[in-house]
Amino acid sequence: MKKVLFALAAMIALAACGNEQAATPFESSETSNEVTFEVAKNYFFKNDQEIPTSSKITTAEEFGKLFGMATTMGEDGNPTPIDFTKQFVLAIVLPVTDFATEINPQKVEEKGDSLFYTFEVKKGEKQTYKIQPVSIIILDNKYENKEVVLSEDK
Repeated sequence: MKKVLFALAAMIALAACGNEQAATPFESSETSNEVTFEVAKNYFFKNDQEIPTSSKITTAEEFGKLFGMATTMGEDGNPTPIDFTKQFVLAIVLPVTDFATEINPQKVEEKGDSLFYTFEVKKGEKQTYKIQPVSIIILDNKYENKEVVLSEDK
């Protein structure tokens, strides 16, 4: 349990490095606008890759190195299409765990030169197998040059 919490804390700390900051969207007096996004489904993180230090992915080549398609049976079985000429993604990848874990996007807000991405991590019961929790959201390219600030909703 301590290892999983430490790994989650390390992932959040890594996300805070570089161009991204761990902050809350309420630190500024600027007005914010909610940004529309789409959740990408049926993708998995390739196990031979390192967890990215930045959540922003702007090219199909970069995305293809990190993620594979997980087609399943049924009506919604195909991966969500992403057109990197018009869109980019924000991806959160957590360390491998044997606990049922979901990453749920809450909202994306534009405030000045920043995008504040709020998400929730729900941790469930211990499982007999391991998973690598992933959440990918698709945004319009008009927000691509914004600084991304991740904020976990607890």
